[in-house]
Amino acid sequence: MAAFAAILRKDLRVEIRSGQSTIALFALSLLIMVVLVFALNPQPMDRARDGAAALWVAMVFAGMLGATRSMIAENDNGCLRALTLSPIDPAALYGAKLAAAFAFMAIVEVAAVALITLFFNLEFGADLARLAPSLMLGTLGFAALATLLAAISSRTRAGDLILPILAIPLFIPAIIAGVKSSESALSGFPLAASSQWLGILIAFDVLFITLGALLFEHVIRED
Repeated sequence: MAAFAAILRKDLRVEIRSGQSTIALFALSLLIMVVLVFALNPQPMDRARDGAAALWVAMVFAGMLGATRSMIAENDNGCLRALTLSPIDPAALYGAKLAAAFAFMAIVEVAAVALITLFFNLEFGADLARLAPSLMLGTLGFAALATLLAAISSRTRAGDLILPILAIPLFIPAIIAGVKSSESALSGFPLAASSQWLGILIAFDVLFITLGALLFEHVIRED
């Protein structure tokens, strides 16, 4: 836990000083929201569905950008190699990177929720609070998957192309579950109405976190 806390504290401190990842994620989310608003031209009866879809599209693409930037920076300055040579459990290293990615994405998603509320003419109220379970579960699962795949892609020549090719197909079932549960929340239905979709998100979280903890050592290990 000491190693986990030290690595997480380092990542958060670097981001607070520079703000590069958070600003980039927010700018990309804003751009995606604007494009989708003009492309979808949402009608009053479709605002919940279109708003949920736009929110998850922004989360996925912004999450890929954030995970890639973090791992590339670690490789460029040799920090990742130093961490692998130190007596740190690879699972703790993976957990710290996952926690940092989750924190960055969660901050951007708060802003993204405010943007979809404005752009899709939604109401500030209890419906937005019902979004929290699906967004937190989806963010955790995607951060777990993207962190592992970013570690793989950062070590290859075509890493920027490999990450979306691998991440999006693997995460499609979770995206469908997240959009459905978010649409249910924005439509004003109780949390119980989306329990099956939340169950799918929980299953994907367990799967991706377990795979990441088990495989991260082999991904970052030098040949």
